[in-house]
Amino acid sequence: MTDISPESTPGGPGDERAPDDISSLFADPDRQDLLEKMARLQVHGTRAGMADATTGSEHEIAVPAPPVETVVGGLVFEDDNEDQEHDGAAPVPAPRPPSDGWSWQDAFPAGTFDSAVWAHRKKVFLHSLARHAGHTHVYAWRLSKLSGLGVMAGTRDSWHYYTAQEYADMVDTARRKNLNPDIIAALREERNETARTRRREPLLVGASTAVLTVIAAAVAVADVYGLLAASPAAVLMLGILSTLGLREHKRRNPDEELSQVFALPFGTGPDVPLTDSLLNKVLRTAKVLKEGQQITLTEPIRPAEIKGVEAKFKLPEEVTFSQLMAKREQIAAALDVEVHWLDIQQDGSPSRVSFWYCTSDPFGEARTSPLVDTPEQTDVWKRGILIGFNRRGMPIYLKLRHVMALLGGMSRTGKGMLLRNLICGLGLDPRVNLRLVAGAKPGEHRGYAPICSTFFGRRPERLIALLDALLREAYRREDYLEEQGRAKLGEKDLDRFPLEILIIDEYKQYASSSVRIPDWSDPKGERTIKAADRIAEQLEELGAFAAALNITVLVSTQDPDANTIPRGYKSNSGARVATRTGGSVQTNAILKDGATGAGLRAHDIPESLKGGAIVDIDGAPGEIIRGFFIEDEEYDGAADIIAAGRELRESLGRAPGQFADEVEEFLIAVTGESSLAGGPTGSGRPGHKDSEADEPEEVTVLTLMLDAFAKAGDVDRLRTADLLPLLADLAPETFSYEALGVDEEADGAKATYNRQGGKKIAEEIAKALDGTDRELTTSEWTVAPRGRGYLLADVRAAAGIAPE
Repeated sequence: MTDISPESTPGGPGDERAPDDISSLFADPDRQDLLEKMARLQVHGTRAGMADATTGSEHEIAVPAPPVETVVGGLVFEDDNEDQEHDGAAPVPAPRPPSDGWSWQDAFPAGTFDSAVWAHRKKVFLHSLARHAGHTHVYAWRLSKLSGLGVMAGTRDSWHYYTAQEYADMVDTARRKNLNPDIIAALREERNETARTRRREPLLVGASTAVLTVIAAAVAVADVYGLLAASPAAVLMLGILSTLGLREHKRRNPDEELSQVFALPFGTGPDVPLTDSLLNKVLRTAKVLKEGQQITLTEPIRPAEIKGVEAKFKLPEEVTFSQLMAKREQIAAALDVEVHWLDIQQDGSPSRVSFWYCTSDPFGEARTSPLVDTPEQTDVWKRGILIGFNRRGMPIYLKLRHVMALLGGMSRTGKGMLLRNLICGLGLDPRVNLRLVAGAKPGEHRGYAPICSTFFGRRPERLIALLDALLREAYRREDYLEEQGRAKLGEKDLDRFPLEILIIDEYKQYASSSVRIPDWSDPKGERTIKAADRIAEQLEELGAFAAALNITVLVSTQDPDANTIPRGYKSNSGARVATRTGGSVQTNAILKDGATGAGLRAHDIPESLKGGAIVDIDGAPGEIIRGFFIEDEEYDGAADIIAAGRELRESLGRAPGQFADEVEEFLIAVTGESSLAGGPTGSGRPGHKDSEADEPEEVTVLTLMLDAFAKAGDVDRLRTADLLPLLADLAPETFSYEALGVDEEADGAKATYNRQGGKKIAEEIAKALDGTDRELTTSEWTVAPRGRGYLLADVRAAAGIAPE
C-alpha cells in the first residue's frame, strides 16, 4: 500500500492533523483530476483491465485508518473512517505518482510489457494457425488451379519462344495491311532462322532437359517407392507451376492485390479473436465505414471481463459516434453475436470509442447476490444498493438519494427479484427508515417485516395517511433547511434526518382502486373522491420537492400504461428500471417518453433472459443488466440477510420500535392502529400497538368481509355486486377479474364477474366455517336499494363476534 506519511501531507512535518487525514488531497480540483487519471492508468495496467464503478474516485484512493472488524449475528462490517465505502472489496492502494523523467519502457510500443495484450496476441496467432490448417483443402484446390494455369501458361510461353511466334504475329499484321509479298517472305525467313537459333540455345536445351528429367524421376520414384517418396519432387514442381500460374493470374487481373489470391472468406463468430483488420471488416460490413476508411487503435486489444474482449480506437473524421451506435444491430450481425453481447461506449471524446463484446452470453448464468453469503453493512448513500450486474460483469448499484424511482414491467420478468435485492440492501443500512406498502399479496413480503419501520398490505386509506405523514415530515425538514440557509440535506444530516424510503409495490392496484374517501377539500365533508386520485396527488406533491430532503419514494408497478403513473411524479423520477414489457407504450411509460426511439427497448429484452432489465440511473444510463438471484421458492434465501440487518439495527438502536418515529406515530394517531414491523402479527395487517399475538392471525373471507364493510362506511348490508369490488381491493389474488378468469373487456363481463364472484364467496365461506356450527348465507331485502347480499350482523355472527 502506498505510504502516505505526515511529511507528504500539505502541512508537512509540523501539520497538526492526523497522518491518515488525507482530505486535503482533494481540496485542489487539479490534484483530484490527476489522482483520478493515475487510478485509471493503474487499473488499465492489470491483466484484465477491470475497473470498479468508482475507479478514479476519491474513495478508491483514500487510505483509511486500520478498520476494526465487528461480527454481529453473522453480519460482518467494519468501523472505518466516515469517508470509506463499504463495498465488500479490499481497498485499492493509492498509485504512486508517475516519474517526470524518461523510462526505458517508453522506447517500446504500447502493450509490449502487458501480459494481457500478449495473451490476446497468442490467442489470435493460435486461432489463425488453426483456421489456416482447417482450410488446407481450400489452399490445395487453389494451388491446383494455379498449377494448372501455370502448366498452360508455361507450355504456351515455351512454344511461343521455341517457334518464334512473335514473327508469326508480324506476318499476320503484314497480310492484313496488304504489304509487299517480298516483305512477308523476308519475315517468314527471319522467323525460321530465329527458331533454329533458339532450338540450339544451351539454356533452352538445359531447362527442357531438367524439367523432363524431374518429371520422369518423380514418376519413376513414385512407381517404385510410392507417392510419399516422390512428394519432395512433386512439391517442387507444384511450387514452380504455382509460381507460373500466379504470374499469369496477375497478368490477367492487374488490379487485384496478391494477398486476395489466398484470402479466406470473412470469418466471424464468438470464437474468432478480435483484431484491427477484423474490426474494420465488421464496420464496413455494417456500413459504418466506407471503402478506404478505417479505424485506428489507440490501445492494444486486450481480454476483458466474462470472456470478453475490448478494443479502443479512434473513428475516421467522417464518422461520428452516433452513426456507430445507430448500427449496433448490423455490427452484432456481422460479428454473429446477440445485440446484448455488445457494448459500445464513448471513450473521452466523440471520436474515441471503447468497443467491447462477449464471446458467450454474458447473462447466460444467474448469479447469486453476494449478500447471501456475506451480509455486510451497505452504504446506501455513497455506493447505493447492489441490484445486479451489467454485460461486462460489473456490479450495478441503485442510489436512492435525492431521487424518486420507478420500477415496472410485466409479471414474471424479474421485477420482484430486483425489488428483493433492493429491500435486502436497504435493510443492511441502519440509516434508512424503510416503509413497505404492498399493493397485492402482502404475504410474499412478510419476511421483510423485521426491518420495516412501516409495512402493511393493500389499504388505500392507510397509504393516504402514510403519504400525509411523509408530507408533514418533508415540510418539517424543509423548515430546518430554511433556518440553516441550505438547499438540501446531505449525508451528515442522516443522524437527525434518516433516509426515508417508501416502496409502493404493485401500485397499479392502488391506481385502479374503486374505494372512495371524503374529499379533504370539502369543508362540509359531503363530497367523496376516489382514493386513487388522492394518492396520485400526494405522489406528485412529494415528487416535486421531497427528494432533496432525504425522502425517496419508489413505485413498482406491473403492466403500466401511459395513465398508470402520475405524470408529475414520473417527470421527477431520476431512477428508472424496466424489466421486459409488453410493448413500446409500456416501455415509454416506465422509462421516459421517447425511450424506445432512443434505443431503450425493454420490450425487446429476450424472454430467455430471466431477470433482465434496462436501467436508466446515475452511472448506468440506458444499460441492460441482470438482477442478482436470491432464492424465494425452495426456501427464503433472504432470511439470513434480514436477520443480519435486524441485529445490526438493534445493536445501534435503529431497529423498528427502538427510536422515535414521527411517521408511524402519525399513523397511529390517525388510524388507531400500528403497522410497525408489519403490525402486531408481522403479517402486514395493522393492529393496536399494545396488542399481543403469539400466533399469526388467520385471514379468512370473513375478516375480509368485515374489512369491506368498514371500507364501505356506515352501512349494515352490502349487495354481492357492491361487496365484490371491495373484496377485490383487499384480496385481488382471489376476487379480482383475473383471479376469477373473467375478461374485464368482454361483453357482459360485469354480470359474469358478479355470478362467478358470488360462487367464490360462498366457497370461501364454506371453507372458513368448516368444522363449526355457524353458517352464513345471502339475504334478500326489498327496501332501497333492493338486492341480494350479506348483512353485517350475519357476518359478525359467523365470525364469532358477539353482538354490540
